[in-house]
Amino acid sequence: MALMIPCDLGAIREASRQVRSFLAQQNISELEQDAWELICAEAGNNAVTHTPVEKQGLKIEFILQITPDSVELRVVDHTPGFDFPNSPKLPDELDEHGRGLFLMSILSDGVRYLRGKDENHLILRKLRLSGSNAEKPPEAPLGSTVAAAELESMVQTMTEELAASFESLSAIFRFTSELNRGGTGSEFTDRWLRELMSAINADWFVLRLVDFTGSRLQVDCISRPDVSLEALTLEAAAQTNRPTEIHAALGRQDVWFDDLNPLAVGDPLCRFGTPYAGLSHPIYVSGELVGVLSIGRYSTQVPFVAGQVNIIHTFADFLGIQVRNHRIQDEYLKARLVTRELEIAASIQRSLLPERLPEPAGYRLASYSESASKVGGDFFDVIESGEDGLLLAIADVMGKGVPAAMFAAIFRSHLHARPDLAPRPGDFLNWLNRALYADLDRVDMFVTAQIVFIDWKAGELRMASAGHCPLLMGSSSGSVVELSSDGMPLGIRGDTQFEQIRVPIAPGLRLVMFTDGLIEARSATGALLGLEPVKQWLSEVVRTSLSVRDARQALVDLARRFQGEAPASDDLTFLLVAQHPE
Repeated sequence: MALMIPCDLGAIREASRQVRSFLAQQNISELEQDAWELICAEAGNNAVTHTPVEKQGLKIEFILQITPDSVELRVVDHTPGFDFPNSPKLPDELDEHGRGLFLMSILSDGVRYLRGKDENHLILRKLRLSGSNAEKPPEAPLGSTVAAAELESMVQTMTEELAASFESLSAIFRFTSELNRGGTGSEFTDRWLRELMSAINADWFVLRLVDFTGSRLQVDCISRPDVSLEALTLEAAAQTNRPTEIHAALGRQDVWFDDLNPLAVGDPLCRFGTPYAGLSHPIYVSGELVGVLSIGRYSTQVPFVAGQVNIIHTFADFLGIQVRNHRIQDEYLKARLVTRELEIAASIQRSLLPERLPEPAGYRLASYSESASKVGGDFFDVIESGEDGLLLAIADVMGKGVPAAMFAAIFRSHLHARPDLAPRPGDFLNWLNRALYADLDRVDMFVTAQIVFIDWKAGELRMASAGHCPLLMGSSSGSVVELSSDGMPLGIRGDTQFEQIRVPIAPGLRLVMFTDGLIEARSATGALLGLEPVKQWLSEVVRTSLSVRDARQALVDLARRFQGEAPASDDLTFLLVAQHPE
């Protein structure tokens, strides 16, 4: 029998049941079925737990082979592997790992582990209680009495942990129910920690939280009001008598204290009295220190087994999230508001761009627009002007987010309000500047823009620019012309007059309008792409007579290749126009 199993705990459980079912079909006894089901579950869970993220798409393989005398299971995984001990021992009660290896070694008669570079093979073999071994049961192996005692001890420990876990789950359920009803504040936290203290049979606790300055730990909840504790300063410098709670906070790990590891003289936790045994657990949320929970018993022994420590961690970490969420509620709401604004702005931005470009007789158009962040300030539009020509506009609003999207919307509205000005780009920019100046000046923003009108009847191109990038124009002659006109961005001065340029349309016209995100694309070293590579691209487009669709992709590829792995520093927007023979 061979199974290929996804790297998932649920799939492992199902595979273990399939193995049991297969063994039942082979007349394997129920006792052996129980053992093999547990072996499969432990081996599979170990493989899933330790498989790296990048290899979780690979399958775990179970290969089961049955002979008259034995059953053998081979588990093939893709974990980094480990050094398999010759004789796995029952781990200490405080140790959360190693029990699976011990169980597999106890339940099987032979274990081999072959560690490889890309995969590992765990081979477990167990003699059958039926077949040729039925009349002559195998002799008990040396040390089986000890192993049985260890197994019984482990089962007892696991039973105790399960009982404690049930208590903790019950407490967490009650907590979450109350939290959903609006439970917050120190009174709520105190009641929750008393539930924890009851679940693990602790005698006292103190919860300290980091203050808003991030420099001190202040008492938030304490089980004994008669114990007075001052705030502790978070100091990174080494100190011989550093308080246990500070040691835990700065060391980012639990600090235990008991008869063998006594508290330093003068440690604040000494005020809870003796004998003492417990731990201080630092509470971190997303790498940020929230506080420290110290909890203990009046005992000279190490008080908490591994399962109880897990309960403390679970409660404390859950508490940390609740406390941190309560503290940063205002910031969270502000962040959500910003996120919502960005979503609105992105929606506005998408709605501004034309859904489809016109296809005037003899011409083809293509466009591309991608924001470096969620919302950018780039905008373009194409407006047909009856049978007279075509208006092309491209703009870049200074800034990002909702304000930029709003001004792009205003710009578009004004652009569509005066179709009579389309044949005169210079006058159009004069009017747009006057219309937008007051609003832009009030918020200290500006807009760079470029307007082009292609006059079919006159056979010419008219262009005006307001502080925008140059326009590139190629023709079938192979030449590439750079067109630009002086002019300040819209919103700088209310009385600015914009120059208009007239250029005859040469045969084989190739025109590209773009925002500065194209020529200012940065490589991983910080170098700028510049205008020259774009000119070379246009020359190649003209030489090979590329379609506008292919030319668009070639220009995007040019920018992306130059950037490499470097993140985009600005929006990338361009508009292409090409003469197309009918």
